[in-house]
Amino acid sequence: MIDFSGMSSADFLEALKRGTDCMWPLEAAVWLLERTGVWLEDPRLRQYVVGGIRHEDEVWAGFEVPRLRAAIEARELGDHGEELIVLCFVLSLYGNFPISLRYDCWGLSEDVVQLMGKALLIANGYAERD
Repeated sequence: MIDFSGMSSADFLEALKRGTDCMWPLEAAVWLLERTGVWLEDPRLRQYVVGGIRHEDEVWAGFEVPRLRAAIEARELGDHGEELIVLCFVLSLYGNFPISLRYDCWGLSEDVVQLMGKALLIANGYAERD
């Protein structure tokens, strides 16, 4: 098992990118994490990440969505606010993690809502990642 706690944020991000397997929704989730700057530096998230090593010693990473759901529900990752909503949105792109756009996204900053909109476009193959 790989310990992601000592990885730099840049290396962690690269491992998450390699873990997307070129699937648009996963790429969109990682893109949103990178663009918002939320969670990549937070050590609490890394304990819910699994990964492995591919050819050429490349480390990949991915989220354990059920464990993250339990942690969010137990408020182990903080109170309900913009940063946590971004993570929930990321997880909704990543796997089986439904959210209510009406209730969960109400009151978010315009910048975050625009990034979430672009992430949806990326997840559906309509936008390029920049």
